[in-house]
Amino acid sequence: MNTCKATVRVLVAHRLYIVIYLVLIGIMMFAISGAQLFGSRDASADTYEPGRATVAVIDRDGNRGHIAETMRAYLADGNDLTELEDRSETLQQAVASHWVDLIVIIPEGYADKLLDSAVSGGSAPAVETVTSYVSGAGAMASMNVSGFLSMTRTALVGGNVSVTDEDWIAKYGESAGGQSGGSPVAGSGAQEFDWSSIVGASGASGATGDAGAHQSVTLDMLPEGRLKSLTLDDLAAAAGEVRDVAGDRKANPAIAVDHSDARADAVDTTDAAVSGFGTTMKTALYPLFLAMTVCTALVLGVFNEGETRRRLFASPQRSSVMGMQRMAALCAFALIVVVAYLAAAVALMLVAGLDLSRLSPAGVAMTTASACVYALMTVACGFLLGECDFSEVMANGFANLFGLLIMFTSGISLPLDMMPEVMLAIGRMLPGWWYCVAVDDALGIGTASAGGVDVAGWATSTGLVALFGVTFLCVGLAVGRLRRSRPVSVAPATTQLA
Repeated sequence: MNTCKATVRVLVAHRLYIVIYLVLIGIMMFAISGAQLFGSRDASADTYEPGRATVAVIDRDGNRGHIAETMRAYLADGNDLTELEDRSETLQQAVASHWVDLIVIIPEGYADKLLDSAVSGGSAPAVETVTSYVSGAGAMASMNVSGFLSMTRTALVGGNVSVTDEDWIAKYGESAGGQSGGSPVAGSGAQEFDWSSIVGASGASGATGDAGAHQSVTLDMLPEGRLKSLTLDDLAAAAGEVRDVAGDRKANPAIAVDHSDARADAVDTTDAAVSGFGTTMKTALYPLFLAMTVCTALVLGVFNEGETRRRLFASPQRSSVMGMQRMAALCAFALIVVVAYLAAAVALMLVAGLDLSRLSPAGVAMTTASACVYALMTVACGFLLGECDFSEVMANGFANLFGLLIMFTSGISLPLDMMPEVMLAIGRMLPGWWYCVAVDDALGIGTASAGGVDVAGWATSTGLVALFGVTFLCVGLAVGRLRRSRPVSVAPATTQLA
């Protein structure tokens, strides 16, 4: 009992390492796990939701043809509109300070130019746009403006074009106009028009009868038609039609993912609570290894110092019994740390709003058992360092380097599919890999998500972690016996007179 108390007092004397390695680094790992837990709490939607840009529309054309008003209504669906004063200084300051992502300036006379382009067949006139150089959303909104103007021109032309008998005669001659006394588009004889004559005149072959003629008709065979005199009312109607179609969710639905044909084995049905619990318990790998390895090495180093060791050897109690008591105290401390980490993981899940009832009691028990075995393995590693007479600096250096190697090759820092084969091969030779695999097999997550909970796989992986601990312990005992067989004089040097 006195040996256990002395071990605890030495451990408390090195509490700085417990605070740094166990508390501070543990908080850092909890912060990483917490970000994942809070992220998984929100249901992930299968609908794409683009970023919203802040857009200002400056109208210098007096809302002629209702272009400015309709454009604002069109852009308001996916962007945030704001008002700006039409002054050069205000516009420059708004862009420079990133107050807006896009400024659209409708120049004077724009409606008339748009009508002229529709009649003449030219391209639609462009509006002036100023896009923030740091905003991708502003560039996307600028594309929406161009799309609105292009669709408005298309609706303006398509809604006001007409085809007369003269157009049919001009394209196909007198035979086209005399088939039924009218064109197939305009007039009372539209349903009685003989399309076969036009198909035959266009060089179509192999089509017989009415059905064959209709199947061979293409848009290139129709006359170009002509536009009547366009007015600002026609322009306003075309712009309103574009706005109405854009706002109609039936005609313009959102992009969504269809899972109806997805294979059952391709769907990840892992519960967020189970995955979050497993990930949080995996993060104990790094701080637990650092704290227990360094603390065990330092505590045993204190008892292995020359003068202290000589006094212990001179005591009536067997040194092997005292060594077992020291290790028992350190192992008990490691198990207490595991229980505290488990309680913190559960508390973090509660704060994140996850349902603890989704956790399987058997899975939690197996995960806790794996964590306890891993903690005992870290004590055995510290025992090896202590028996090798590592100094404080050497123990810290080894624990940090080996701990980072374990963390980066175990799969908790990087996804396994992103790790090169060399790292995977190194990871399989370290205890951290098998601890994470044991947690996966216990909960049916990660590497075991396809097959579910695997008790045999969990027992195998946990057993491998225990074998690492046994190996460290055996090597430490061998090194300690070798050191004791070659004792070093610890008596203080004496001055001898010549």
